[in-house]
Parts: sequence; C-alpha cells; structure tokens
Amino acid sequence: MSLQFVDDSSCKSAIADLRNDSTPTDWILLSFESPKSQKIKLVGSGSGGVAELVQHLQDDMVGFALVRKIDKIDDSETVKFAFINFIGEKVGILQKGKISVTIGSVKDFLGSFQCDFLITSKNEISDEIVLNKIQEISGTGSKVLDENGAKTGTSKSTTSPTNSFRRSTYGSVSSPSSSNKDAIKLGDEPTIREALKEFRSDENDIDWVLFGYEGGNSNTIILLGKGNGGVDELISNLHDNLVGYGLVRIIEKIDNSDTIKFAYINWIGEEIPRMLRARLGTHTGFVNQLVTPYHVDIKCTVKSEISKEIVEETVAKASGKASMVLSGDVQSHGGRMTSSYSSSSASTQGSNTTGKTFAGAGSKFTTPSAVPKSSGSTIGFDDEQQVRDTIKDVRSDSSDTNWCLIGYKNDTTLQVIAKGNGGVDELVGHLNSKIVAYGLVREVERFDLSDTIKFAFIDFVGEDINRMFRAKLGTHSGTVKQLFHPYHVDLHVSSPSELSSEIVTKTITQNSGTSSRVKA
Repeated sequence: MSLQFVDDSSCKSAIADLRNDSTPTDWILLSFESPKSQKIKLVGSGSGGVAELVQHLQDDMVGFALVRKIDKIDDSETVKFAFINFIGEKVGILQKGKISVTIGSVKDFLGSFQCDFLITSKNEISDEIVLNKIQEISGTGSKVLDENGAKTGTSKSTTSPTNSFRRSTYGSVSSPSSSNKDAIKLGDEPTIREALKEFRSDENDIDWVLFGYEGGNSNTIILLGKGNGGVDELISNLHDNLVGYGLVRIIEKIDNSDTIKFAYINWIGEEIPRMLRARLGTHTGFVNQLVTPYHVDIKCTVKSEISKEIVEETVAKASGKASMVLSGDVQSHGGRMTSSYSSSSASTQGSNTTGKTFAGAGSKFTTPSAVPKSSGSTIGFDDEQQVRDTIKDVRSDSSDTNWCLIGYKNDTTLQVIAKGNGGVDELVGHLNSKIVAYGLVREVERFDLSDTIKFAFIDFVGEDINRMFRAKLGTHSGTVKQLFHPYHVDLHVSSPSELSSEIVTKTITQNSGTSSRVKA
C-alpha cells in the first residue's frame, strides 16, 4: 500500500539528514498520527543515539525508527543503519492489525538498512545491542561467548543481546492463555538458549542443533538434539513423522580465508497430517526469531532434499561464491540473468491445462506444467510489471480482486498464473500436484463490529515436484517473500485439500488473537 503522511517533506528531510555524513543526526522516529489514523508523521530526530531515541517511545504508540551506527573494521569506519519497529505494550489490537500492512512500505520509504529489531519495551534496545547485532551480521564482532553468554571482546550490559532477543520474540507472538490454545512457547528455555549459545560459539565443536515439538503435536518447542557431526548427523535425526527446525554451521572457504555460515533447515516430514501442516504457518515468525541470524534457509520434507552438498551449494550461491553461469543460452529478465527456456517446451511436460483462460483474471495466463530440469537457480520474471501489478491489484481497496497466484514458467522465471475475486476456494481450483505456486489472498476479519483487511501468503509445492527442484526452492525463498511482503500469515501446503477458506480464516484469527471472538 502507498503511505500517507501528515507532512511528507519533513519526513524526507529527516531521512536525508540522517543519511548525510556531514550531519550529527544519528536517529529518526516515525509513527502514526493517531491510533485511528494510518497517516505517518515525524516524531523526532536527534544526535544522541538509541539512548536518546528511547526517550520518545511510549507504551501506547507504534514507532518506526532508523538509527545510524559506525562499524569499525580494522582501521576503516563504515556507516551502517538499523531499523527498529517498536510496538508499545498498550497498543490496541486494531492498530496492531495495521502494522503488518504498513511496515513494508515504511521500510521502503526509509531506505536500506543492515539489520532490524521488533521490540515492545524500551529496555529491549540500546546502543550496545544495536551495534552488537550490526557487527554480528557484518562479521566484525566476536561470536565467542563467555560463560555468562556475553561476547568476548565487548563490554557487558545489564541487557545482553541474548536476553533482548528473547523478549523481542515473545513480544511478537501471543502469550499462552486459555483463550489462545494455539499459542507457541518454548519448553525448558534455558536448555534451548544454552544449546544456541554453544552452537554459535567459535570455541565449541557443536555444529548443529535441532528443535521440534514436545509430544509431536503440541505448541511447545523443545531441544531434540545437538552434535558435532555436521549436516549428515543432523539428517540422521530427521524422520517422516517429525517437524524439525535445525541450524547447521558450515565453514565456507573464500580464497585463503575461512568464513562461518549458518543454514536454517525447516523440516516437515511426509507423514505430518495436513491440518497440522496448515497450522505451522502461524509459527513461522516465532521460529524465525528463535533461529535468527542465519545466512540461508532450506525447506525439505524428505531426506533426499537435504545433504551436505545441497547445504554447501546453497550457502555458496547466497554468498556469490558459486558460479552462476547457466547451461544453454542466457537471457535477461527484469535485470536478472535466467536460463533461456521456450514456452513451447514448458507446455510439453505433462500438463493439459496450458493456455487455459481463468475466470476473473482479466487476461489469459498459462499454467506451468511440471517444473523443468535446468540447473539455474537465479530467479527472474517473464513480465515483472505484470506480476507486481497483479499483486498490487489484490491489495487495492478499490478492486474486487482478492487473490492471485504466481508460478514458474521454468525453474528460474516467475509468471502470473491467475487472479480472481472468488477467494481461497477459487484459488485452490488452479492448484495441482505438478506445480509450484505462490499466492496472496485478501480476507476480511470481523472483530466485534469492525472489519479489518488481512493478507495470507500461500506457498504451494505440489506433491509431484521432483526432489532436486524442491531443494533449490530454498534459494528462491527470500526473493519470493520480499515480492509478496507484507502479509499477516503464511501457509505452506502441498495438496489442494490442505487449503480452504475455512483454514485460512482460522489461521488469521489464531494469529491475531481474535479466534475466540469470531461469530458463527
């Protein structure tokens, strides 16, 4: 959505001032004009760092802040920026609902930054916490932790980054209560935190950890295992009836230097019930906060989709170390390099629906058949403007379009499959076992006497997609999510039967905490 401002010139001037190296300004803060308004205003700016910024945060406000820090690398100084999303503990549920729809546009308006924070209390953020995270991401900070969990070579504070991270995590999800039986929580949190600390310590040989659910079907995350046998040992702990969230440490050699990289493994076994798979989408934000930071993520459902070679290849591609030369002719789509692939060849791979005109779409779109087997993994667009306009149409309040579906023309090129105004159930009619598709659905959530617009992201990987391509999808995840961002919930499904209007509505209401109030 496009942002509305009380005074956009003052906001733009503040950003320009912050990014000007010749000025002392090192923070700015934006917020909503009022709890009932979606207009953005400038709250303030200054040169006193985070310590000064937090003085302007109130328990009943939503704040969007950008902070400038100096990251010292050897004898050089580099300017880095951090984005802080503050959601006060007294912010109402309706205003919270506006945040995820607005935050993507706010981030675009503020410009590039190196890291971001989600906090609900002033004591969750400080200059030290921001600088530590910047250094952790840039690789300039020590990752070795002492016995108290503080990084060696840095000063300790009463609020360590580890503790701040924990509070931020719980600030972003509903706390367990009798009215929200699906709230997710950590079981034996000290054990989990200790395992993560060991895993990230340069002085410890633990190179993998695995988390899952207590009792298999609960909402309590526990430590399932850890070890020093790398990817292969982690894989040995994955089973068909298990949901697992793993981290593995990889040493990437670039020239004569060794660099530590972390890979996040999202495992959902083939025997996991479909209803449980759908519910897992509501846990995504919580789990991502738990395992952050990591360099790449890989989603898999069978062991053939994950191996040491696949992890190393994914890490290498993400860092730019791997060769990106594709076999065959190469052409450019939307500024990205993709392998050449003719539409005629795409239509000969086992689908009878190519060329079908979809109701409500407004134009003809072709359904991709089985995903081709070329080796390229850089993602591009057949018609980027059409893709973005289609997504924009779903978000527009003036349009009756309430869903769209984007899929693969070939394994490196995205195109529009269809769009319509018949909701989730109409979208489901375009899914089949031979395609990978990403959908956006607009739903109206009824809360007491108010209607709130919510968006759901659908990640569909058909059951007949070959395993090697499934493994490559992890390298597309960041680009795809950025394309569809923002949204309130995401659902990962592999069969049309796992998706319905009822499932999406239930997921949204559980995520927002309104499920107990939904009227029949």
